[in-house]
Amino acid sequence: MTTAISTSVQSINYPALSADSRQLRIIEANLDGEPMREQDLVRVKTPAGGGTKWTVNLDGNETTCDEIVGLLVGISKRGVLWPSQDPTDQRPIIISNDLMVGYRVSDELGTEIKPETLERFRIGDRKYDWDAISKSTEFGYGSAKGGGKKVKESRILAILREGDVWPILVTVGPGSLQSWLPFQKRLPSFHYEVVVGLRLEKAKSAGGQPYSTIVPRVVGTISEEQGEVARRVYVEPLKRMFSAPPAGATVTPDAHDDE
Repeated sequence: MTTAISTSVQSINYPALSADSRQLRIIEANLDGEPMREQDLVRVKTPAGGGTKWTVNLDGNETTCDEIVGLLVGISKRGVLWPSQDPTDQRPIIISNDLMVGYRVSDELGTEIKPETLERFRIGDRKYDWDAISKSTEFGYGSAKGGGKKVKESRILAILREGDVWPILVTVGPGSLQSWLPFQKRLPSFHYEVVVGLRLEKAKSAGGQPYSTIVPRVVGTISEEQGEVARRVYVEPLKRMFSAPPAGATVTPDAHDDE
């Protein structure tokens, strides 16, 4: 697996990111005064069983591809505590948008989590010390099957593909963070000036189960001028969207990238 960044970065032109951005006018018109929400954006799931092709369903038009390529207009931290290790058809208990503070979004604990255990980490009205939770013996490393964490920590990427008005969302789950985080730190420019490619490779968990891991690469960079438009049109609204305290259980489990 390689996540190398080329020393010769290609210059890429995003014509839609002009100084008098038509993209901005379209987005403002479509939002009509409403805030941008995660559920407004198309989420692309990591495939099951070690699949190596992405499936993107955009407004009823489904396409498959070997690589998602686009401008990295948003990066968000995300932490979720589920009632059990199989979160299918369940609501999360706690959600964190910064991996520091967690917000209680459900009172259904299931059978694996005791109320008094969670109470030790409560720091306010339905607020919890996420950092302490993620490092604890109850929820941190070694607490889950295979030696992982019961809490699931990830990054959510907002990728603006060329020709699209709205970005799509891709979750970099625990099984892909080991390749994504060093890659993110080595980006040759501000993230919103970098066009990235996301491929999938088949990997195996410690228990021998196949899963898909994300392999990123730098495709190229846009100009500082277009980057400033991207920051204004996409990055700042996405920051506000990602940092808003969760009002409820709006997270869909991406169980295929949780190794």
